Amino acid sequence: MSVRHQIEAGATVYTVVDDLTSSYLAIFTSALVDETTGAPITSVPLLTADLPGVTTRLADGALVTGAAQVERVFPDLATKAYTIDVAILTPGYRDASLKVNVPIAATFPVAVAPLVMRRTPTRLQGRVVKASDRSPVAAATVAAKNNKTLLLRTPVRSAHGSGVTVNSLSFTNAGPGRKLTTDVRPGGDRITLDNNGGLGPGDHLQIGSVPGAEIYEINSVGPDPGLVVLKSKLAASFAATTAARKVTASAASGTTTLARSSDAGNGVLVVNAGLNDKAVEIVDGASTEYHHLNAISDAAGYYRANGVAGVRTLELLCSATGFTTADQRWFPQYSDSVNVVDFRLTP
Repeated sequence: MSVRHQIEAGATVYTVVDDLTSSYLAIFTSALVDETTGAPITSVPLLTADLPGVTTRLADGALVTGAAQVERVFPDLATKAYTIDVAILTPGYRDASLKVNVPIAATFPVAVAPLVMRRTPTRLQGRVVKASDRSPVAAATVAAKNNKTLLLRTPVRSAHGSGVTVNSLSFTNAGPGRKLTTDVRPGGDRITLDNNGGLGPGDHLQIGSVPGAEIYEINSVGPDPGLVVLKSKLAASFAATTAARKVTASAASGTTTLARSSDAGNGVLVVNAGLNDKAVEIVDGASTEYHHLNAISDAAGYYRANGVAGVRTLELLCSATGFTTADQRWFPQYSDSVNVVDFRLTP
């Protein structure tokens, strides 16, 4: 048994431990796996443990280990449990953290379940044209054939956990057209319109035009002329004179829950039962939000879907009035920030 005592040297008091036996051991083992493939990640992460004295290593197969001198790092292990948080920064993946729970009187190494790493989202974009002459097709819809995988026209503004309720519905225009009178920036919740008459708490306001329109719920109106306070923070910038319009939500035509939690900025929802309407309500308390579904091509035929994540493959459908629906399978390349999928439609 080691004996501790203190000695004084100069103006400093030192604690001395006689006959200390120190063991440098592997403390924990785990692995990093890709969410979409289930295989070990191939990127090289930066690993940082928050407990001083713990060193981390990455081995073949994305195996993660931590080692330490047990007696120094866990001096009270006989009566106390410890927690280690390992921050993981990996190119091409969202930042993550591996939590290691070291129980009282632990036997090392502690086995920790593999950590599922989420890819950073990619952007799907392309052009829809007429096959015969390559002229642009406006107002074409690009959607996922599997209606349990929902492409949002704009990414979610908040994180939502798996199991959160998602309702399908649609929005119709209500009331006069309006315009912003000042520029607005992301993070704000106040806008000024040229006319806020007829608007009130609980109403829904669509800001912007297709294909980038966003829907916000109103918290309050006034007292300043044209002032509207939104229930959630703006996710995008809008310039003065941007169109705004009150929209009315239909009754829910279907309901399900998230099968995969969604991170802020994700533009895909993976749900447990198929939904078939034109928009969704994500019911999540103060973080409740509304989104139009599916990408829409503009006057030049271009479409986009930002924030695609969490899917290994998607079968895409492209449809437009007067044309035969086109079907194309897409395998997202998450290593590329932009994936291009074009469509040529025939009557």
